[in-house]
Amino acid sequence: MKKAIVCGIDGSPDSQAALAYATELAEQLDARLVLAHVVEPAPSPYATIGPVAGATPPSFSIMVEREAEGDRLLGELVQARGIDRAERRVVTGFPAEGLADLADDEGAQLIVVGSRGRGPLRSALLGSVSTTLIGLARCPVLVVPPGAMIS
Repeated sequence: MKKAIVCGIDGSPDSQAALAYATELAEQLDARLVLAHVVEPAPSPYATIGPVAGATPPSFSIMVEREAEGDRLLGELVQARGIDRAERRVVTGFPAEGLADLADDEGAQLIVVGSRGRGPLRSALLGSVSTTLIGLARCPVLVVPPGAMIS
C-alpha cells in the first residue's frame, strides 16, 4: 500500500494552511492524501441515570450529526480546492489521539496540522492539539504556523 500523509482539518484557516502544505507534499512524495476530521465524543446524559428502554440516547444522534457535518466539511474543502485524489476520514475521539490512531491505521509517513499560534503559556493553559499530537504520534508531525504560505 502506498504511504500516506494525514492532514487534520477542523475548518479553521490554520487547518486550511496545513491542507495546502499536505497537498503539495503528497504530490511531491507520491503519497496518498488522507484528510481527517476528528469529532469529539458527545457527553451522555445516561452516564448517571441509565438509558430508558427503547430510547435512542441523544448523544448517539448528536454524534451521527457531527460526523455528517465533518464529512460535509471535508467534501466542501476537496471541491473548493480542486483536490482530485484525497481520501476523507471522519473519526470519533479526542483530536490528537484520533489523528495519531488514524495515522497508524493508514500507515502514514507524516501528519500535517495547523497551529493557532497561541504561544507557550496559552497552549499550556488551554491545551494544544499539535503539542499533544507530537507526543503521541509514531510518525513525524508537521505543524504549519499561522500565516504560512507555500511559494
